[in-house]
Parts: sequence; structure tokens; C-alpha cells
Amino acid sequence: MNLIYNYCDNNFEAGKVIVALHKDFVCDDSPYCYTRDILSGISFEKTDVIFKSKKKNNKYAMGDIILVYLKSNDKSSAIGAIGKLLSNPYVVHAEPSYLSDVHIIPDDPYFGYLWGIEKIKSPLAWNYTVGSADIVVGVTDSGIDYNHPDIKSNMWSSPNREYINGWDFFYDNGNSMDRSGHGTHVAGTIGAVGNNHIGIAGVCWNVKVASLRIGNNFFSLSAAIAAIDYANTHNMPILNNSWGGRYYSPILKYAIEQYDGLFIASSGNYGENSDIFPVYPACYDSDNIISVAATTPADTLAAFSNYGAKSVDIAAPGTDILSLSLHGEYSTQSGTSMAAPHVAGAAALLKAYAPDLNALDIKNIILSSVTKYPQLEGKILTGGILNVNAMFETANCFAPRHCE
Repeated sequence: MNLIYNYCDNNFEAGKVIVALHKDFVCDDSPYCYTRDILSGISFEKTDVIFKSKKKNNKYAMGDIILVYLKSNDKSSAIGAIGKLLSNPYVVHAEPSYLSDVHIIPDDPYFGYLWGIEKIKSPLAWNYTVGSADIVVGVTDSGIDYNHPDIKSNMWSSPNREYINGWDFFYDNGNSMDRSGHGTHVAGTIGAVGNNHIGIAGVCWNVKVASLRIGNNFFSLSAAIAAIDYANTHNMPILNNSWGGRYYSPILKYAIEQYDGLFIASSGNYGENSDIFPVYPACYDSDNIISVAATTPADTLAAFSNYGAKSVDIAAPGTDILSLSLHGEYSTQSGTSMAAPHVAGAAALLKAYAPDLNALDIKNIILSSVTKYPQLEGKILTGGILNVNAMFETANCFAPRHCE
């Protein structure tokens, strides 16, 4: 069944179309196979494979995902091309490369302390572990200021150092430097270096953070899909995704479900019930997603935070969060963007403590160990806020090898 879209908001990249091919389609060695079998009658410049299916025997009809660069930058050309592609028997789905909002609220006053770290009981949890350099957290965002002295030594490089710090999927080059500060702030909450006598400590002191740049003030859907594939290829067990939009993309959902790790997503900053007005990717019903709402120091839902008894899993601190800023600085920011990395950092700690746990194990442990609050009942699936110390206590029962 082909889905019908309303393109009236024009909130997508001109000149690009994302195409999910049928899993049984095989492109032969001919350089013209896409032209011959898929793109006949479509005026395009080139194609890139942005997601390579690793699970050929999966339950989905979708296989590889390609990005088609059209010759025309008129958005109506993209819509026309999608119409043609959807009639092709080798195409499962085609859609524009939508643009997402970043989940952030403008800066609040600088408080100078990490109330969120205290709230989620991180200091107690650090008695179990402060992390491991063997664990990699991918941050799909605006990039990271990888020269910031409080995270520089925790930046990821591929084993052969072919890729240093990460990759820019928006411009398709190796410079994933942050220009807006959003991704740097997110990364600091996850993994700013701890116990180094400067700045702050992330939830996970010792970790490797990969800068997977997918845009600046708006994030590209095609870049996000390519980043997920990259994270899968490089065996990154955790992805933080502090972004989202109203559109439902079957292709993005498919890419997430093909990802072998834990996909942590901010719930959105519309102050609405996501059960009724969903925001994606947080609201996909994929098993490996954790959707995160934002709370205040008073343990109440932040006024801007989306919620949903079915669609939002857990809450975490998200107002006036102190973290890293560009050029070695620090700043406070608010948003569900700031809540999600608390959970990503907790997941990294747990993976360091018990490396054999898979994504679903980690998700179940995190969600079953929250601190419950009456004011969150009926608003959040778990009715509670992340508790990192309780997470380890639950993990000890889940993983008997730690109970000796």
C-alpha cells in the first residue's frame, strides 16, 4: 500500500528523493542498473546507497536504500519523481528528504551546577563504573566541537583511524565540527570527561562519543538514515537522537529497526500528547527506541515537553541543563534534546558494566528501574524519571554474574 503525503509545508530538501528498494532487487555490475530498472523517465544527476541492508531474511519488504539527486531543484520535481517511483515494482517506498526541528528551547539563566546529574543518582551509580573507552555512543546532531578540552579525549576514532571524530553526512565529508552548539551540548551531557579538574562531568565519564553530523539548525532525513547505517557498520551500540518532526517516514522506521543498537530519541518540544499528535522518530513503535520526555528540578513535566502514556517511555532532566558549548565554553539549555542524552549516558554506563547486554536488555533495565512520581502517572509509559543507581541494582538481578 502506498502512502499519500501532504507536501504543502515544503519542509524537505529540494533535489533529493529517498528510495527504499525491494529486498529481492539486485543491482548487477552494470553502472546503469538503477537507470534501467528504477529511474527510467526520471531526470537525475547521481545516486548514492545510503543504507545497506544487512538482514536479507528480515520480515520487511525493504532492502537497500538509495538517495537520488535530481537535476532540478524545484520541489515539485521531487514530488513528481516520487509519484513515478511508487509505481515501480522494485520500489517499496519513496519519499522526500524531510527536514526535522532540533528539540531545544532558548537558553535559560546560567546556574552553574549539574542538577540533572544529581537528580538521576549518577554519583551513587559511579560506584559501579564510570564507563569504558570500549563503548561508543553515536550522536546524530549538528556535530560536536571535538576540540573542546572537556570532551576531546573522549572523542571516537575508527580502529584504523580512517575516521577521526565521526563524519558529516549532510555535506558528506570528514569534518563533523559543530557550528550551532546543539550537538556539543548534547554530547557533553553524555560523555564530558570526568575527574579532569575542568568543567563538568558527563553521565558517563569514560566513553567514546562519535560526531555524526546530519545538519545544523535543521536536520536532513537522508543524512540521518546514512548516519544510522554508519553506526551499524561501526558497531556503535547506542545512538542519541535529539531531533524529530511530524512526518511519518516508513524508510526511517525501517532503518532504525535494522539498527542493532539502542536508539534514544527526544520526545519533542510541542507540549502536546504524542499519543494524539505523534513526533517521529520518538513515536515509532520500534522495539529498540526509548522516547524521552523532559522534567524540571521539581520532578514535574516541563511545560514544553511532549508526553504520552503509550508513546513516551521515560522522563529525564531537561530544563536549565549545564553542558558544553562551542569554543571551550559552557552554557545552560532546555529541551527534550537535553533530556535524551541523560538516558544515552546511562545506557553507556550500563553497557560498560555488562557488555553482553543487548539493546533490548538495556532498554528493559532502564525502563524498569525508574523513580515513579504520581504527577507523571498517565503522562509517561513508566510514570517515572531515570534513576541510574537503581538501574545498576536492577541489572545485578538481571545479570547474575554480578550478584556474587
